[in-house]
Parts: sequence; C-alpha cells; structure tokens
Amino acid sequence: MSVTQAELVRKSFRDFVFRNGGDESSSLMLETTLIRDGAYCGRKFSLAGYSIIWFIDEQQIKLFGQSGSLLQSMSLRDFFSGIPASAIPASAIPATAQPETADPEEIRRAA
Repeated sequence: MSVTQAELVRKSFRDFVFRNGGDESSSLMLETTLIRDGAYCGRKFSLAGYSIIWFIDEQQIKLFGQSGSLLQSMSLRDFFSGIPASAIPASAIPATAQPETADPEEIRRAA
C-alpha cells in the first residue's frame, strides 16, 4: 500500500503539533477541502488550535499558530523534512512541483 502526499501532510502536521505542546489525547483533526473558482486547490488541516493550509498547485504549506497568525510558509518538501527520509516513498515527493491529481468525484461533490 502506497503512502499518499495527503497522509504524509497529516502525519507531519500531527507530529509538529505534538512537538509543540499539543495534547496527544485531542487526536481529532479537522480537514477541509479548499475550492477556488470552482476547482480543487488544496486542503486545510486543524488540530489543537494550530492549522495548516496546503496549496496543491504550488506545493506550498502555510502554518498558523494557535492565535491564528502565520508562523511559517514553506515548500511541501521542507515541511516533510520532519519525517525520516526512509519513511517517505519517492513517489510521494515529486522531483518537480506537480499538483496532486484531485478525484473528479470529490470536485463534483464540493462544487
């Protein structure tokens, strides 16, 4: 079973939150699909007051603190640097910034 970029983003974000004082017992992560001009453009994840926005086309992550202020903006590759390289399949991090293909059914439901 192959690991997807979305699974790696979830894991990296959860690890970040717990390293920064997030309570491991509050494991419910909110995930929101982002639509711009009728097209799938990314995902937002929220956990323990922190949130990230993953812009799929740009392969960009924006990390927001518990106060809602922007803490950092980084490439997806840099965001994954918190995961041991051996745990990331080569197929999960494209050599060039190529967008993850959205499920057409997911796009239809979101529109």
